[in-house]
Amino acid sequence: MIKTLGLILKKQSIGETDRIITILSPSLGKKRVVARAVRKPLSKLSGHLDTFMISQLILTDENELPKVTSAVLVESFESLRASLPLVEQAYAISKITERVILEDVPQQTMFRITVDALSRIDEGVAWPNVWLRYLGEVTKQLGLQLGDFTCRICGKKITDTAYWDQLERGFTCTSCPAKIGRQLSVQAIKVLFLLSKQQYVVVQRAKLNQQVASEVEEVLLREITEWFNRPWTSYRGLGNQS
Repeated sequence: MIKTLGLILKKQSIGETDRIITILSPSLGKKRVVARAVRKPLSKLSGHLDTFMISQLILTDENELPKVTSAVLVESFESLRASLPLVEQAYAISKITERVILEDVPQQTMFRITVDALSRIDEGVAWPNVWLRYLGEVTKQLGLQLGDFTCRICGKKITDTAYWDQLERGFTCTSCPAKIGRQLSVQAIKVLFLLSKQQYVVVQRAKLNQQVASEVEEVLLREITEWFNRPWTSYRGLGNQS
């Protein structure tokens, strides 16, 4: 038997009463497990295995589709799951997490990052602050930090509006002729700088207007999306996080 915490990422009904459940476990990574008879009205497991719940699970020791023999609810995120807008936010988080994590590889850091984000949604923290912090932490785990905030052409420190060139992965200041990439406001660059320095508390407390949040979101999502398109053989460094 295997004992582990599990965040329920999604579920799929099979047969008349069973479900295949995808969990995120700090010790197992992404894992698909089977919950037998969980859809029966009197199932003892049903109240512990809903989407975005965290439960302490006991699984059979099988490589493929282990069975859930016991589940004890640890965190329900009740406020989150009772609100459709908050559920949609949680799905945005879980979709990226599910694509980033590997199966059967410990994922302690991504488990923490994801649970922290869901906790803030549940607590009512403003969505742009939760979302950008989450994206910032994910880019760090993927090795996609924006790096040096200096112009890649003249080497001057970026202190004003600048351009982010995703292909070159660098900034270009407005004084240089090669203005290639996404133009970013000085406020967006400040937020990206704070995220790169892991100043998450400052970002979480900041009042972000929609334009700034959209600029930062676009840069970080483009970096993550590009990572998704790389060969899986380059992802080995993501495993065994602590």
